[in-house]
Amino acid sequence: MKKILRKLFATLILAAFLCTQAASALGGELPSLDFSDRNYLLPVDFAILDQRAIEENYTENGYQDSTIAVVIESGRFEDRCDYWTADITIKDPSQIRTSAAKGDFRSKGTRDGLELCNILNAVLGLNGDFVNGTEKLDFGYVVRQGVLFRDNLDTAGRWNSHLMDVLAIDEDGDFHIIRRAKSGDIAEMKADGKRIMNSFCFGPALVVDGETVQDFDGADTWMNMGREYERQRIAFCQVEKLHYKVVCCSGPYTNTSTLMKSTGLTLTDFTRLVGQQGVKTAYNLDGGDSSLLYFHGKRINEKPNQSIRKLQDVIYFVSAEGL
Repeated sequence: MKKILRKLFATLILAAFLCTQAASALGGELPSLDFSDRNYLLPVDFAILDQRAIEENYTENGYQDSTIAVVIESGRFEDRCDYWTADITIKDPSQIRTSAAKGDFRSKGTRDGLELCNILNAVLGLNGDFVNGTEKLDFGYVVRQGVLFRDNLDTAGRWNSHLMDVLAIDEDGDFHIIRRAKSGDIAEMKADGKRIMNSFCFGPALVVDGETVQDFDGADTWMNMGREYERQRIAFCQVEKLHYKVVCCSGPYTNTSTLMKSTGLTLTDFTRLVGQQGVKTAYNLDGGDSSLLYFHGKRINEKPNQSIRKLQDVIYFVSAEGL
């Protein structure tokens, strides 16, 4: 009886989530792009996809089917900080997806990131940019699944938005960094003929055109990211066409298995770590207790006794096997 009730409860939660996604994601007042001219494997919308990864294809450190391959690795940076990487190759740009915790990217609602990734049938997931964090004061440029939720690059606010780097992912799944974005910069990029499927406002950019960024002056006057403090950090990266990488370092902690201590990394040190991963483009996302690297139902960047912040949004990859 308890097992039946648990299944019923899980079904009700999923149904409620689907309803909020469908009801709010494509509000009539929100501009959205039509990708019907592209022969994508998956629809570019906010629906939770029925297909799941093939359970027997999972290994301890990876997953592979005909549409997606994931390899999880861990390491030690300069013998002072643990880190984890996820290498992801996909068949189609539509397999990169985004979701809001409460079904609408205008909502400030939060949800446990593991729970959200499980609901979404993610093969791999990571935290987004905390899309409606109080520090942002409703500025930035936010496109998710082709829907424009925010276009405000001219408000300085408490933190100077004119020092913000924007990450735009186009319809081919390619990354574009708009350094210190201002009104008009995004439109110029779209004029090149590439529509934006998703965009993020956190930053800063860590690697651009294969070169690590050296100048972070002004980074802390955009967001209070504590660039000189040793913290847990996470970056979303592109290696090449339809090939991506997530890099996450630990914060200060002691590994209970090895008894080795980690310090966390400053933004400059984290950039050096990311720059060693062979990526073409890398973008810093919301770190600290928001850092989530999800794989096969678990949080990979786990450490004992760590507070885990609930998230407003996630980025995730799905399988398109069988389609």
